[in-house]
Amino acid sequence: MKTFRRAVPQSCILVCSILIAMASAGEQPTPKPTDVPATVIAHLPLPQAAGTQMLLQKENGKQYLYVQQAGKQGFMIVDVSKPEKPSLLKRTAESNQSTTGNLQIVSPDVAIAEAPEKTPTTLTSSNRPTETVRVLDLSDPRNPKTLETFNKVTSLLPDGGHGLIYLTNNEGLWILRYDRPAPLEPARKKKPCDSESEIMAMPPDCD
Repeated sequence: MKTFRRAVPQSCILVCSILIAMASAGEQPTPKPTDVPATVIAHLPLPQAAGTQMLLQKENGKQYLYVQQAGKQGFMIVDVSKPEKPSLLKRTAESNQSTTGNLQIVSPDVAIAEAPEKTPTTLTSSNRPTETVRVLDLSDPRNPKTLETFNKVTSLLPDGGHGLIYLTNNEGLWILRYDRPAPLEPARKKKPCDSESEIMAMPPDCD
């Protein structure tokens, strides 16, 4: 007795294949997301548009970020000791004009703020307006203080290697000295101990 097999339509084969593939995919575990090299960890809305300059200052294990305000009208100070939780401390332009202009940190406790004169009365040989320069005390980064103010400044040169600042204005040349952190001295290598050195010095000046 002959057996007759009914031909399966091609469309049915295609649908069955898709259903089997979908069922197999559902049984597989969901792949884990791959690590990315960079990701946003915090966002802090600022009360004023930011300028083009930012600086970091450290004090007693904490870090403070100075964010320039638009128009160079001072800096906003943000505590970024915990980068995931930044905290805006103050806007220096509201109560303290010391940081108005471009800020340059020359040592852990000293910075220079340069701001163009609003109504310049003196021009340099290159017809550039003069600047007002303030030397700042940053020993407390949360509250910058002005140490010295110089008007009609035509040139400025910090010498970090010697802890000096040179500047010129209509009164001549000024030279300022500031404290620099002392470099760490390398540990002195001791000579090997022998029987005599152990007796002559207590404790012995040897290893």
